[in-house]
Amino acid sequence: MRWQFIDRIVELDPGQRALGIKCFTRSEEFFQDHFPGMPIVPGVLQIEMMAQLAGKCLAQSLDDILPVLAQVKSAKFYRNIRPGDQCFIRAELTKVTSSFALADASIEVEGQKMSQASIMFGLIDRSQLSSESFDEVTQDFLRQKKKEKDSHG
Repeated sequence: MRWQFIDRIVELDPGQRALGIKCFTRSEEFFQDHFPGMPIVPGVLQIEMMAQLAGKCLAQSLDDILPVLAQVKSAKFYRNIRPGDQCFIRAELTKVTSSFALADASIEVEGQKMSQASIMFGLIDRSQLSSESFDEVTQDFLRQKKKEKDSHG
């Protein structure tokens, strides 16, 4: 199982805010057990969606730093996310220092807030990692933005 919970980045203002999309299909493995007869997206995966988007937003503003989830300061779940739902994930960075960053994030489906969280990231020097490449979703967003820029000018 891949732990990628963002299908596409729609908007990205590096170091400030981002908007991403995740669509859930009935074939998602976790729906088999969570819960039989009433499949819903687990809260921990909703937090992961928000953290991934906020982390991508932060990573684009820090050249040699990788943000890693350090703490979920608060999380609230309002409605169930079900198979077939298209989730709009919003993340806004509220504080960035040399050692940590804070973000507020939320998930909406059809204009209704499903969940929200306040998240803290630790910041790791990328030189300590074996790979310097960004993930596929971020690469797709950056390629699309370059293509749009090239076609306009």
